[in-house]
Amino acid sequence: MGILKISGALALLLMCQMSWAVCSRVTSNSTLSQAAINAGYTATSWTGACDTCNGRNIGIPGVISLSSGTFQPSGTLLASSSISFLNQGATTAYTANQILFRCNVADADSLYEMYATNGDNTRAGMYAASEVEGAYYSYVRNVAVRLTNLKTGAYFSRFWQGRKLSEEDWFSDGTYIYIPASAFSDVMMEIFRIDSTTYFSNASNRYTYMYSQPHGYTAFKGPGLSANVTEGADSASNYNGWYNVWPGAWSLYSTGVTFVRGATCRVNDFPNVVAIPTITAAQLSQGGSSQAGFNVTIECETGALSSTSQSTTSAANVAMGFLVNQPGAVAAATSLGLITSGGGLTWLLDNHYGAGAGEASGVGIRIYMGSDSALNLLPDLTSYGTGNPRGWYAFRDLTTLVSSGNTDIYTGSFTASLEALGQQPVTPGTVNAQLQIMVSFQ
Repeated sequence: MGILKISGALALLLMCQMSWAVCSRVTSNSTLSQAAINAGYTATSWTGACDTCNGRNIGIPGVISLSSGTFQPSGTLLASSSISFLNQGATTAYTANQILFRCNVADADSLYEMYATNGDNTRAGMYAASEVEGAYYSYVRNVAVRLTNLKTGAYFSRFWQGRKLSEEDWFSDGTYIYIPASAFSDVMMEIFRIDSTTYFSNASNRYTYMYSQPHGYTAFKGPGLSANVTEGADSASNYNGWYNVWPGAWSLYSTGVTFVRGATCRVNDFPNVVAIPTITAAQLSQGGSSQAGFNVTIECETGALSSTSQSTTSAANVAMGFLVNQPGAVAAATSLGLITSGGGLTWLLDNHYGAGAGEASGVGIRIYMGSDSALNLLPDLTSYGTGNPRGWYAFRDLTTLVSSGNTDIYTGSFTASLEALGQQPVTPGTVNAQLQIMVSFQ
């Protein structure tokens, strides 16, 4: 009897030891110690990386053009974005100090961020595309997707890779280790054109991405969690913990990204710098301007359609615009009300307008077609088929055909004009602004 009692005590002791060694998912402040709360950490419910739990505004342009001709050789980068784990790793954003997992301090040497493609899905991470290193076939024909962990610099692979977490990533109260959302890595998503059509499901001339399978995942591994998710394990068959303890899903699902195929155009020639002559603040205040002309040449495949209307499965419409690609300039113009009813910008402001000494204020640049009508400017690449109020123009409205052959060449003449905004006093200084010339399907 005594022996049996001792055995029972040993079994109880072993069970107790095992409970201490298991990490847990944190969804409530009640799981946090007072020390963690005092340090500014918090906890709330979160879902995990289910099929449709990815972030939506991931920074990929709203339209991705797929040439029906020769403009996009294999390996052409179609779009890319650095995606924040905190803001876009899940449908509901995390905060940096949000605790996702809790482990015992004894587990400090066994905590990992793991990442892999969606290895058990033929259209989202099972098959590597040999034409682009690290890229995998996608749901869309001629399209491959590559994900990169921005803390390790490694491409996502079908085979799990790990980044060991350290005390720089977590908070410890001496009893527990708390893993916050800030411990996990941001991801670069790149979309490439490939020639191969071995694996795909959609070949439509216009397709808005709604395939509900992530291209890759970010998982957490610690004692008791994601047991078979180990370095080098095949994600096609090793996915313990999905999706409950996997906090990140990387996907195009329901992001609004639309793939359009057809005869397209590309920018061939433009000046790297347009130097506007110096002018005094007094002259600008009195209604004067300083101007410089520049030309843009575009090349179009035969049959390219010039229109700002939204493309359809039978009409791939091509438009042209000037993108204000500096966030500070967009924010400044918006705050000053220099916008149209369609969200386009009416002025190009300094890249750091109002941010420091030495920069002119009360002035901006307007872009004219020739020297006549001022153009609206694009604030971003999220809205297409929205016409002139947004900053899109049918490419033939801004350019003139100069030659035809295997392709068509068009040239447009424009004027950059430095003028007073009329809203505030003009102060002298420098003006440095930046535009990107865009030609895209709508």
